[in-house]
Amino acid sequence: MICVNGNFIESEAVINRAMLFGDGFFESMRIHKNEILLEEFHLQRIKQSAELLQLNCTETFLQELKSNIHKTLTANKHHDHARIRVSIYRGGGGLYASTSDEINYLISANSLDNFYQFAKKGLSIDFYQEQVKAAGKYSCIKSLSSQLYVMASIYAQQHSFDEIVILNHQQNCIEGNTSNLFIISNNTIYTPPISDGCVDGVFKNFLIALLQKNNFKIEIQSITQQDLLNADEVFFCNAVRGIRWVNNLGNKIYRNNITQSIFDLLLQQL
Repeated sequence: MICVNGNFIESEAVINRAMLFGDGFFESMRIHKNEILLEEFHLQRIKQSAELLQLNCTETFLQELKSNIHKTLTANKHHDHARIRVSIYRGGGGLYASTSDEINYLISANSLDNFYQFAKKGLSIDFYQEQVKAAGKYSCIKSLSSQLYVMASIYAQQHSFDEIVILNHQQNCIEGNTSNLFIISNNTIYTPPISDGCVDGVFKNFLIALLQKNNFKIEIQSITQQDLLNADEVFFCNAVRGIRWVNNLGNKIYRNNITQSIFDLLLQQL
């Protein structure tokens, strides 16, 4: 028996390695007309993340997961617009070293009001200076150990920012607290490499391929804080929210002309 907020229950009901050690990762997906948007990108990232964490992710498992995602949507009566979150974690007991590499998962669903929209009002952002993110083998996954992003989001909320820029150990800009980062300078689009420590975003990878296919000039390279301050346009993106443009960082005001054209191109492809 364990005590949870004064109530005594069987430990198996709530305790797992996701809760004890953050031993796993999660995947956020956008549902549009009862289909998983960018499905193949998501399934590929799940497979790659599982392999990095030495979890046994088979094709049978992925098919089971897809089936249960749709069952979850049906159970919650979410079909047109929804957000799915899949939390994947290691089974077994033990302490840091598990007694099993069995793969476990939890699926939740939340309804969304509409499809991607290009906001009339841009984001207000700032740099997060409280903690940097180390780049390494596991920094690309959406880890269940998300304390940095939680604290950055709390900071943004407390200081009335819509998004906050996460920095790496070299003080370069790598991503937002909820999204991948792009900047535009002199008609060239830049986004940080995965080696700088950012999450290997599904929407980011889709967008890079789309921009290259349509002859936009795009460079994958490190972005300094001065690069961001000097940029003409800045936007963030993820699979659930799509593209969100930035209005200002302090007194610096950004435009959104090219970002608008990218958004329009995106809608044509989805």
